[in-house]
Amino acid sequence: MSFEKIWRPVGIAIITAVAITVVTAPGAQARQFDRRLKPGAKGSEVRALQVRIAGWFPTNRQETFNIDGSYGSQTRAAMRALEAAYGRPVNGIASKHDLQILNKLQDVDGSTKHFDYSEFDQNRSASCSSRANSYAGTFSGGMSAPRRVKRNVKKLMWRLEAVRKKGGSQPIGINSGFRSVAYNDCIGGARASQHLYGTAADNRMVGVDNRTQRNIAKRSQVHGIGCYSSLSHNHFDLRIHNRDLQGGHFWWWPRKDSRGRELADDGRPCWGEKARRGTAGGAGITLARTTSPSVLHDVRNGVIGAGSLVPTLGEIELFETSGEAEDLGGLD
Repeated sequence: MSFEKIWRPVGIAIITAVAITVVTAPGAQARQFDRRLKPGAKGSEVRALQVRIAGWFPTNRQETFNIDGSYGSQTRAAMRALEAAYGRPVNGIASKHDLQILNKLQDVDGSTKHFDYSEFDQNRSASCSSRANSYAGTFSGGMSAPRRVKRNVKKLMWRLEAVRKKGGSQPIGINSGFRSVAYNDCIGGARASQHLYGTAADNRMVGVDNRTQRNIAKRSQVHGIGCYSSLSHNHFDLRIHNRDLQGGHFWWWPRKDSRGRELADDGRPCWGEKARRGTAGGAGITLARTTSPSVLHDVRNGVIGAGSLVPTLGEIELFETSGEAEDLGGLD
């Protein structure tokens, strides 16, 4: 499975005592940290550190973690939370041993240990035109240049690594990542969708219900958290880091009703908020066909593609291959 990528040891030449950058493709960089960083430090090394630990900034309030290349109080707080999670001495100083955790969580192409770029590139749908499908497997045709999209995806991977660790190190499956403009129009995605920039991923987590996963994301610097009344996944995005959509720099989390249920944008409870445990909830929806013509599922009948409230590994594997809904009706 791509979302359970096996770490492949690759020899990386160490050139100086400063962090090394290995470039394998435009926008793809794996940085090996090999010297201690502490409060007061500034520069590209600190910025690279911040990209990797932003999801550990310990707050569930809508306070933006700044990726600014300056090792201040926010960076120290995030580092302390990471140290505690990985059983390291907690002091907020990025020691060589602390940084080895981050080195081991990345691959040489700039992706992370448990996520791969191929999970986030555009899907293919038999319902879409050849032009829309011509972008399948790429980061082209969107609202940001491919190089920028890849950098956005990299930030998203690191945020998801934090969510994954906090959720018990359970696999996360990605159903929809980047979309070209033509493909997004074909499937009825929102006109200003974060997917057009590579800052969004529709996902579910093995052994964790959607509400719990959303709560984890709220503690992991996920700016946009979407749920749906008739779709069995969560939408996560990093809209405040999207440099190409300035009007999208705001927090977007589900509202709650008087009963404490989280609500989708249509005002109805999020999928699973009122369904019986182990059953599919919400209205029916047909998922799009992918490269495998046999993959087509119906939520109304509770088929595995719909998913249980607490999904199994098999359900998440199928969720990954099912593709987006054929008509999202303007949803992100």
